[in-house]
Amino acid sequence: MQYRKKSLMIHPDKVKHDRAQEAFAMLKKAESELNDETRVKFLMSVIEEAKVEALRLHGFKVKTQVVATTTDTMKQQEDQEQEQKEEEKEDGEEEGSSTTHKRKKTVIESATVVDADQYPFLKTPNGQEAVRAKVKEILIEMELRRRRQLKKEMEAEGAEARKAEEQAETRKRQREEQKQWEATRDQRVNSWRDFQKKGGRKVKKVKKSGL
Repeated sequence: MQYRKKSLMIHPDKVKHDRAQEAFAMLKKAESELNDETRVKFLMSVIEEAKVEALRLHGFKVKTQVVATTTDTMKQQEDQEQEQKEEEKEDGEEEGSSTTHKRKKTVIESATVVDADQYPFLKTPNGQEAVRAKVKEILIEMELRRRRQLKKEMEAEGAEARKAEEQAETRKRQREEQKQWEATRDQRVNSWRDFQKKGGRKVKKVKKSGL
């Protein structure tokens, strides 16, 4: 409901503003991430980390606590049964109907959180602004690390591609040299035969002078 109200407030078709399209795109992204349970858990962990850093930055000694949470999921397990029917063909077999069972599975997870009641500073405008700044700083640093890692991977892939290209070029050159060697084989054989017919190469004897 909140998403619908806000989307109507900033929808480009409803609002004539230069940045209405940008604002609407940001709202859609936020709504998508808030519907992603994994993404929400990640963002909550970043917020808790930002709280710790903001408190330490302002001179507080921070105590954290580990909170366990449980998540119920429905796991589908399909069991197929085979039945033989005597009424069917003597050598025929038919797969029986499969049934689907749903089993509830409890997943226990833990998260490190800061008890805001112990730190009134977090509820003040300055504290909230400090946490927001730290969240932004952490997310930017994570994105920079991701980009650096991606760059390294791309450079490694580029090096591998260049190496493969060089190896392919070397094999191509070797094939061409072998092909040229085979193509001139008859010419070499004929030259050798002509040489043999002429009596071979005459070696000029060098007369040794006496001592």
